[in-house]
Amino acid sequence: MPNSPTIHSDSLTEGLMDYSKELLIVTHNGRFHIDDVFAFTTLFLALDLENRPFRLERTRNPEIIEKADIVFDVGGIFDGKRYFDHHQIGAPERDIKQTPKNMEGTIPYSSAGLIWTAFGLDVIKKLAPDLDEKSHRVAHSVIEKALVIPIDAIDNGKMQPENGLNFSSIINIFNPAWDCDDPSNQLERFFEVSKIVQTVLIYQLNIEFARNRAISCCEEAYKNSPDNRILMLPRWMPHIYPIFANAWNTQLVIYPAENEWRVGTVPIRMHGNDRRRLFPASWGGLEGENLEKETGILGAKFVHKGLFIAVATSKEAAIALAHKTLE
Repeated sequence: MPNSPTIHSDSLTEGLMDYSKELLIVTHNGRFHIDDVFAFTTLFLALDLENRPFRLERTRNPEIIEKADIVFDVGGIFDGKRYFDHHQIGAPERDIKQTPKNMEGTIPYSSAGLIWTAFGLDVIKKLAPDLDEKSHRVAHSVIEKALVIPIDAIDNGKMQPENGLNFSSIINIFNPAWDCDDPSNQLERFFEVSKIVQTVLIYQLNIEFARNRAISCCEEAYKNSPDNRILMLPRWMPHIYPIFANAWNTQLVIYPAENEWRVGTVPIRMHGNDRRRLFPASWGGLEGENLEKETGILGAKFVHKGLFIAVATSKEAAIALAHKTLE
């Protein structure tokens, strides 16, 4: 059975928020990697380090480690309170249900996963204080799957980074050259790359917060729709999740875009390519007058040869294309 991490409180930040005290944070020295940079970035946001005194020590000195308020990726201990290392025997592993598809066995946590488990929810709450508890936890889970689990897998040799530039390799190129032994330069670069990771994390969260806003907009549009097979939106927004989360019978989605109107199809499975409904085969690849003649609809502009998207010059033409498709 995997050894899941035990965090001793829903939030560890409460005991670390004394702004009058310098917070001592310790991680290892030498080359940095995506897991320790991501872990520090999580702490930077959760503990509001931009607005309080703190010191980051990159060292393996046990005397300094012993004095630290938070230690990660070094020290050989995980206790879910102060120490968040993952290199020792018996370090926590993820349940197999959390692992990416086609990956066998469990994935050990890296320092990124351990720190995110303990402090990630605090990051979400600070960046989106107006969301409810459920939305906070959903956003936390999205970051877990999108960023943290791949970081854990790569750091522990369970997944190979894709060829070319990727999140992990971009962080690695910020390490000083092999013959640069100035530790201050290394610390400076660590902080520099942490800012990049912070930007990626915040932008990824912004996508999730926007998806959350789209849910209520889609629900309102569905409620006002005269035909529940057609979802009429005021503009494009992430609509696939609300359709599946609410088990709607939506077949087609209509929305304005770039001075025209589009009619989109809906997949059979949320992440699949097969569609619940395709446009008639005779429409595929036609445009302009040829499409108008074939459909009998003035304003029909284009239908993709794959039959999954149609374009019209007006809202009325888009609705007519949708209804004719559903006949």
